Amino acid sequence: SSFWAQKFFDRGYELFDVFRPTFWDDDRVEPCYRQNTFLYVKRSHPLYEALVTRGYPSHCDAKFIDCVHPVIYGGLLKEFNRLLQTVETGAQESLTECQCASAGSSDALTANPESLERLIECATIQLSSNQLAEAADSYRKALTLEPDHPECLLRLSYVLMQMKCYEECFNHACHFLRVADDVSFGYFLAGSAAREIGRWQESRSYLLKAVELDPNHLFARVLCCMSVFTVCMDEAEAHSIIHTYAAELDLLVSGTSLETVEQINNAVDGIGALTPFFLPYLGGDVKELQVKYGSWICSVMAAKYTQFAGPRVQKPTTGKLKIGIVSNYFYNHSNWKIPIKGWLEKLDRQLFSIHCIHTGEISDAATESARALSETFLQSNNLDLLVSGIHEQNFDVLIYPGIGMDTITLRLAALRLAPVQCTSWGHPVTSGMPTIDYYLSSDLMEPSDGEMHYSEKLIRLPNLSVWYEPAEQMRSELAISGLATDVIVFLCCQNLLKYLPQHDSVFPVIAGQVKNSRFVFIASYVPELTEKFIQRISLAFQDQGLNAADYVLMLPQLDETGFSAINARADIFLDSLGWSGCNTVFESLPFNKPIVTLPGTFMRSRHAYAILKLMGVEDSIAATVEEYISIAVQLGNNKQLLTEISSQIHLNKHKLYRDGSCIASLEKFLMTVSGGSPSVLLDKRFLGSGG
Repeated sequence: SSFWAQKFFDRGYELFDVFRPTFWDDDRVEPCYRQNTFLYVKRSHPLYEALVTRGYPSHCDAKFIDCVHPVIYGGLLKEFNRLLQTVETGAQESLTECQCASAGSSDALTANPESLERLIECATIQLSSNQLAEAADSYRKALTLEPDHPECLLRLSYVLMQMKCYEECFNHACHFLRVADDVSFGYFLAGSAAREIGRWQESRSYLLKAVELDPNHLFARVLCCMSVFTVCMDEAEAHSIIHTYAAELDLLVSGTSLETVEQINNAVDGIGALTPFFLPYLGGDVKELQVKYGSWICSVMAAKYTQFAGPRVQKPTTGKLKIGIVSNYFYNHSNWKIPIKGWLEKLDRQLFSIHCIHTGEISDAATESARALSETFLQSNNLDLLVSGIHEQNFDVLIYPGIGMDTITLRLAALRLAPVQCTSWGHPVTSGMPTIDYYLSSDLMEPSDGEMHYSEKLIRLPNLSVWYEPAEQMRSELAISGLATDVIVFLCCQNLLKYLPQHDSVFPVIAGQVKNSRFVFIASYVPELTEKFIQRISLAFQDQGLNAADYVLMLPQLDETGFSAINARADIFLDSLGWSGCNTVFESLPFNKPIVTLPGTFMRSRHAYAILKLMGVEDSIAATVEEYISIAVQLGNNKQLLTEISSQIHLNKHKLYRDGSCIASLEKFLMTVSGGSPSVLLDKRFLGSGG
């Protein structure tokens, strides 16, 4: 309990919750150990740094451990009910005997409101009224009477999935599978919940079993196909994953039947399982696979919403052009900062009326800002409501800033809800959808043959293509354990999936030439991905005769204050090879840290390159991996060079901000593709609305 934890805290220990996630649902371990096993370590002990390095967060507040394991809770509740029934039976024995002798089964059910049958009946009624929490409680009570009741276990798991109580859902689904191991839906629930709580490897094994038992379970099949992506141990595994995904996608496309209403509805739901968001993280050209996937999605959505499948007639342009922006990220998110916020604030309202469709549930100050800047603001995650709501607006142009990041936006983009539909580089890869006409990109970020990488027509907007306001430099006194004041800190802050195994040797080679260097990574929200990455990077250091623990620090997930603190402490920003940082690079700029980058083949690998080019700070742009290493080593060993490049960033970063040319170019594009005349744009820009 927190009482005992506080005793440890008072003596300088910190708490690590490393055991319970491993055996919380393992029936071979006594429940009291599953509930109460913690590790206390002093900061001065070598184990402390080893744990923090591997991404395990320490805790100085133990309120969260005052919880009861479901098995213990269920046992106590069952015992309480037994004692309660014993008391009631003793007090009303003669009356109960009389009722049981004369009453029918329905009367007996009423007389004993806590019977298993009555509780299941109650839960069914509560579900019909969408009272999910109440229904879950009824099923929990039923399970105290019969803990292995398969129907209650399965139904409770499903209700908990709807409530997003994924940990408890997973526990009950696994319990169900121990009782009945041949039910596809049980494996589906266990697999879905396992993914939500970060147990990706387990998730995929459950989902494969669900598909094996029921090949027609489309939602499970989609989840199974899209859940193949992980941190790869080597290039061979990366190629294997792409091959597996391609094969499973072929089966998905060929096995989707759209002949009945039920099949169509199941397919539409299936699209909502998961997107192949992590496919391009593996590197290489993914256009062909994206086109196959995008075409399949469009065919499914066309079967469901036939009236929105064909081309939409462009209406004559009178007055302002009506622009809709559809996104799940109208809140403090990288897609809001780049590019949505700039569009809303700077597109000329004499020429355009801007309308926002928020497909997500999160709301914050940015959401309210978007609402205030919009002519209309629709927020919902109900697909039918969104389809009808967007269609009724009769937009001239619809813009989806980042297709492929969430499933609701993905499904909407697969329909023809406006005569002109565009996407942008919120997710810097082609959508592959025939319903999307244009891809709005950055001229500086695109390679010369960029058009070859998109199924859409590529529109190269000037410079970085975005209006961006400089971020505030947050002051933070946050101490970062494991970083002494004299170490050279290389910040490697991208999603761990972006670091490809063929580039692992970069870090130990730099470490071997820069004395007292540290490479700071940020742990994945999925612990098993962090563990795989640490294992892989350790092997790379070992190959160079070095110990990764001496050079690599894995920080836990950071909030804005923490991210600001590590940027302030870093000496050099090491951009990831193959998929460059963008928002992270922008947010490092207030601290003027040198950025080492190597532009690659695709736009997604050229964000930092374009930012440095526009600033005119090109000394830290490499042409080869060898030069990338050389630049990093020079910066790590030459304080004067580091200071010079830092000064150049300080003097030139203003060139990145408030770029009006990209807004003017976007306005001209929107006028042209929607049938408006660029001359009207010029007239209104220079003469005013009354000219």
